[in-house]
Amino acid sequence: MTDIFIILWICYIVLFWVAYKVKDNSIVDVFWWAGFLIVSLILILQNAIFWLAQIITLLLISAWSLRIVISIWSKKIYHPGEDKRYSAWRKSWKHFYLRSFFQVYVLQMILLLVVSTPLIINFSSSQEHILLLSLIWWLIAAFWLIYEAIADKQLKKYLTGTPVKDTIFTKWLWKYSRHPNYFWESLFWLGISLISLQFSVWGIVGFLIITLLLLFVSWVPLKEKSYKTKLNWESYKETPIFIPNFFKK
Repeated sequence: MTDIFIILWICYIVLFWVAYKVKDNSIVDVFWWAGFLIVSLILILQNAIFWLAQIITLLLISAWSLRIVISIWSKKIYHPGEDKRYSAWRKSWKHFYLRSFFQVYVLQMILLLVVSTPLIINFSSSQEHILLLSLIWWLIAAFWLIYEAIADKQLKKYLTGTPVKDTIFTKWLWKYSRHPNYFWESLFWLGISLISLQFSVWGIVGFLIITLLLLFVSWVPLKEKSYKTKLNWESYKETPIFIPNFFKK
């Protein structure tokens, strides 16, 4: 754990310095997703444990992390500049750099470590997994990862096409849930957390924290705020906010 903390601390110090130079705190969003892959790689190399179970879990985390990192980074390439959320903080916060260092970078590092609990348990285990149980959760996690990727791709296709101005995308997977990608993000972490539950009850922490962050802190609340200004919000708000309703006509 000490090595992980030191490496992440160095990463966030460098990240803060880069953000200061380019005047863009939103680059920290890219590192949030990459951070879990970094933690996983440190653990598996540090503990020199190469059970098939750990390798498959690492592949799942790698696919999940790299997909989101590439997606966010490509958006920043085509739409350079600081995200409006961070830009608003830059204008309103007193002692901006000091506050952003602790409230953005240090806080994110702490959250990353807490959410990584199932990974730490999983990759630090000195015994082989219960392979049948792990296989079930790997399949579920892989399915949820694919579902999340499909939801994101559908939204991207809509946004890069000719979307109706000031409207919310409501077709395909987005017909059944207002935030299908976030819901399946949560369930992906449930799959990973349940694997580590074979070794410790603390394995569920990653799923619980990421779900709370999704629902009440950042992702869903910000999206919902933007939805309320859209023309078709009144009809779309009848769609379940998180858990899909596949029986919806």
